[in-house]
Amino acid sequence: MARRIRTAKSLGQRHDFHYFKRWTSWRLWRALIGIGIPLIAVVWLMGMAARRNNVPYSSGPMASVHAVFGKQCGTCHQPQVTAGLVKLGFRKHVEDSACLTCHQAPAHQINQTFTPKCGSCHIEHVGSPHLERTADQTCTQCHADLKLKNGTSHYVKAVLGFNSQHPEFAPLRAEFKDPGTIKLNHSIHMRAGLKGPNMESVQLECMDCHRFTADINRPWKYGDAKVMPASMTAPGSEHELRGGEIHPGEGRAYMAAPTYERNCVACHKLQFDRDITEPVPHGKQPAELHSLIVNQLQSYIAQHRAAVSQPILPIGGRIPRGPEPVIARNAEEWVTLRAAIDEQLLWRKTCAECHTLRAAANTAATQVSFPEVPKANIKPIWLPNSVFSHYSHISIDCKSCHSKSSNSQETSDILIPSIKTCQSCHNGKPEKVGQAENGCFLCHQYHQWQNQEPIKGKYSIPQLTSSLDTRNNKLSR
Repeated sequence: MARRIRTAKSLGQRHDFHYFKRWTSWRLWRALIGIGIPLIAVVWLMGMAARRNNVPYSSGPMASVHAVFGKQCGTCHQPQVTAGLVKLGFRKHVEDSACLTCHQAPAHQINQTFTPKCGSCHIEHVGSPHLERTADQTCTQCHADLKLKNGTSHYVKAVLGFNSQHPEFAPLRAEFKDPGTIKLNHSIHMRAGLKGPNMESVQLECMDCHRFTADINRPWKYGDAKVMPASMTAPGSEHELRGGEIHPGEGRAYMAAPTYERNCVACHKLQFDRDITEPVPHGKQPAELHSLIVNQLQSYIAQHRAAVSQPILPIGGRIPRGPEPVIARNAEEWVTLRAAIDEQLLWRKTCAECHTLRAAANTAATQVSFPEVPKANIKPIWLPNSVFSHYSHISIDCKSCHSKSSNSQETSDILIPSIKTCQSCHNGKPEKVGQAENGCFLCHQYHQWQNQEPIKGKYSIPQLTSSLDTRNNKLSR
């Protein structure tokens, strides 16, 4: 058998060097896909551009609060290039001026060294229904190492998050002092078997003294409508003008400060004389009450002449200047003696149960020295630099957060919850079971909303709600 000789030339002739000129089915499909899809995309984009539809260029779904703008990107985004009357493209980032057209958001602090862009904190086109829910990083970019243009910071300089290097609440720090002047022993008032208005045994609850501001006009178990100020009972409030509550949490963020007329009058009557049942009005200074007391005693002795010859005894039989009873020589002296004793008991015992009276100069009219009652100064909001709502925590027992209230005996005790109490629930993200959200935005506001100025709107309803074609036509006229 003859041996076949293989050479490079003979082997090379076995290959088809013209394969690339032949159209196979696989090559045909690749060409159709490579040319057809881009061509379809170009035609689609040109059709959307002809219809002035900006959806293909959108970064994602808008927040529900901005849904009214629809496809009108130009409401917020400024045009990138203008060719005649045609706007070609929009700037990627929205300028602050566009946001401030609708949101008059005051600056955070005039002494801050860095002011972030609106869009860097409130990120649009991610479908979030709440743009105010900013990430902690937007706050800690400054507060992790807080610096000011000048001066010293009044706040902690390094805060990384609510559960990470957050300071204790300011009122619970050692240097804070309660400005209130009212004497109140929570331990006594929360004790079981307390004597009530009619000497019956009662058990006070937190809501007997502490209520939401929206509920202060409702009946109180231990209040007296007859002695409540007119501002508490008179109609015409915003709540009543609207015929009821619009939102269940409206007026229920904070508790109204307790008052004598709402909370104390049933058990702590301001009776000044054993024979006169009408109490003195609360809220007046002793110098003002003197003439009322004298008038009451004069009216009484005018109707009970025989009382002049009877020994003068104060309530409970206690006479400050001696054990012997005093007998007046006439009605005028009876009023003077009786008023002196009644007022001593009123100032030193009745008023002193809740107030620390301070000495005052003699009055020009009577040359008699009357003490003064300092203002109560009850703090309605203990954390003024944060946002809090009792209504959001309405399902929690009051004493579960205010755990020190049952044993508090001193007026100076500050009974707000500690940060550890809040962290026991607010310790993570809402998607995790058993953890409540703990973002900075829950308790703190960046903008100084108290400095907000009125906004003059510039858009009409058709400009905001009509299609982009109709809107541009109206604007070009």
